[in-house]
Amino acid sequence: MYNTSFTSCLTTIFLFLLILFLVKQLWWFIVGLILILIVSYYAKMIYLSISSKKINKEGHYTPQMGEVYKVCPYCNSKVKVTAISCPVCNRALN
Repeated sequence: MYNTSFTSCLTTIFLFLLILFLVKQLWWFIVGLILILIVSYYAKMIYLSISSKKINKEGHYTPQMGEVYKVCPYCNSKVKVTAISCPVCNRALN
């Protein structure tokens, strides 16, 4: 009869040694993968920041001094006179 705790201990040691060997042989792959993950995270944050600024810039209209504008009846934002729908709430202006 085999001792199950000894067998599981040998399996754990074998798996640990296998992982250690793979890490030693593939260290450049692991470092590259970590760098790719870090760069993609920051690239996503920059993209979201730029896109949110673009949406905010397009959505909010600030009229010049003496310029005529409409007021959206739904969200009370200032809208160009030529606009058909409100850029903030996307509802039709009638």
